[in-house]
Amino acid sequence: MVLFGVLMLLGLASRAAGHPAHGLRQLSKRTQLLNSYRFNTVSSYTAGNDATFPEPKTATERRDKRADYIGIATLKLRETVTQAEFRLVDDSYVGSNGVAHVHFQQTVDGIDVDNAQFNVNILGDGTVLSFGSSFSGHTPEIPSISKRTGPSTTPLGAFQTAVQLLDLPITGVAASTAESIDDDGTYVIRGARGAVTDPLTDIGTNWLHTYIDATTGKDISGVVDYTNTATYEVYPWGSMNPDESARQSVANPEDKANSPFGWHSDGTQEYTTLHGNNAFVTISSGNNPSSPDLLFSYPYSPAATDPALYVEASATQGFYIVNKFHDILYKLGFDEDAGNFQTNNNGKGGASGDPLELIVQASGGSAQIYVPADGRSPRLSMGVWSGTARRDSMFDATVLLHEYMHGVTGRLVGGPATSGCLSDMNGLSINEGYSDFVPTLLRVKEGDTRSTDYTIADWATGQPIGLRSHYVSTSLETTPLTYSSLNDLVSTGGFDLATVWASVLYDVFWNMVDTYGIGDVSAVSFDANGVPQGARYLLLKLILDSEASMPCSAHHLQARDALLEADQVLTGGANKCSIWKGFARRGFGQDAVYGSGTRGRVDGFAVPSDC
Repeated sequence: MVLFGVLMLLGLASRAAGHPAHGLRQLSKRTQLLNSYRFNTVSSYTAGNDATFPEPKTATERRDKRADYIGIATLKLRETVTQAEFRLVDDSYVGSNGVAHVHFQQTVDGIDVDNAQFNVNILGDGTVLSFGSSFSGHTPEIPSISKRTGPSTTPLGAFQTAVQLLDLPITGVAASTAESIDDDGTYVIRGARGAVTDPLTDIGTNWLHTYIDATTGKDISGVVDYTNTATYEVYPWGSMNPDESARQSVANPEDKANSPFGWHSDGTQEYTTLHGNNAFVTISSGNNPSSPDLLFSYPYSPAATDPALYVEASATQGFYIVNKFHDILYKLGFDEDAGNFQTNNNGKGGASGDPLELIVQASGGSAQIYVPADGRSPRLSMGVWSGTARRDSMFDATVLLHEYMHGVTGRLVGGPATSGCLSDMNGLSINEGYSDFVPTLLRVKEGDTRSTDYTIADWATGQPIGLRSHYVSTSLETTPLTYSSLNDLVSTGGFDLATVWASVLYDVFWNMVDTYGIGDVSAVSFDANGVPQGARYLLLKLILDSEASMPCSAHHLQARDALLEADQVLTGGANKCSIWKGFARRGFGQDAVYGSGTRGRVDGFAVPSDC
């Protein structure tokens, strides 16, 4: 807990930041409270005026002149925000597309301001590609933060206010004490029940940084929500649930180039359980499945009503999917430098010691992920859902991939050392939208057309429309949502915010299919210029590259521009018109306006004249 300026920072954390919960779509009381307190952060995103794009090369150059691009980025910050107090975040890296990403954190009296970042993206020749800022006071739209003097509330008082106003399930508050542990004003709360490790508090569904007004001690000013040879009998990659295929025995599915230790070793220790460098399984009700021969084959029937009878099959399915996704993403650029999840980074950069923990048949019957900064393990929990059928969500890959993608987005946007950059309502929509779209992208099959609609968790819920009120669709009749629809959705909250963004990207995808075809789902292949073949993995690559370039607290039009920029870098802009037409169709065109206030979004349907 840190007393600073007008605000007091109270770090409350759980094991998970909740995402799609099963069953009813109405928001819990705590979710409604969190939505009402989310920061209304403003950011800017600017293309460098002198940026020139080189021709795509046959091999991507990975530069190691860190001092050069950090110096360029620092100069750009000082030119842009002349009076800012800041520090360099130690997570700068060069992406697989050759673009260097540098992040700075705004500080006030030496204390970090959450979600106040300045990011600079630099091309290989040293020119600034783009930069973004959510620094306080950067523009007239971004209010400044200053230190407030005079009487203020106590750390314990701030803690008690957060528990009360956010409806947190923490007991023993009245008898708790605040202990100073740092000269910078950081406190640990002792005696309150619900803590995992001080100063973290397990509230089951959210990772929170809560700001309390230091003068009144009674008002919340804002909340940031972070939350070897082997054979597996599984539903194969590309099959999203038991209705789409039969189980198969899949042997040696790892990609040795992207998982050099395999899936059952971290380079120092070999495992005969579902444990390896990229992920490990936790089963709260029993032991991790073990096989000296690494043969993980266990019975499962979708008709089974007792989850305990197939927990090993569930664990195997989940372990296979998250490792396969790790290898696909690695090939597309989500590697050690970018903040991926690995125990051993094998000397390739980034922070190690953070394999994904996958919790099988988690209590609470939901699916959620907790995503800390690089170097600490994400924790992904998959529960058994009740509804028309009692189904283990691990067998619905749309849910598992949705959650994993939150981890990817959390590490890429704002840099690996920051995991809460999309915490306002715009960010919630973009974050959830990516997590809805990517499973859809991986689900599309040969024979599908523009008229094929998909959703999330349709198998797990037993409902054709799954967890959303509209399908991810190219049809404006089936899903009549446009950019301006967000004016209402950001007020009501909820995960239907995701469908707008996911449907826009679905339009972009089908435009690209007209040029490249869908593409093989089983593996990533590249053309002679290092560009993924097929629209599926080309678009996923562009999404990853764009997330790495986006500013902290980006809004939708900035995320659109980052995608266009990523395509310009990778392909020389070959897909500019496919992207613009997809966005413009739902009101995200050139003339779309992101105005002030919650209802300031105005649809625009224009595309560039050469499209």
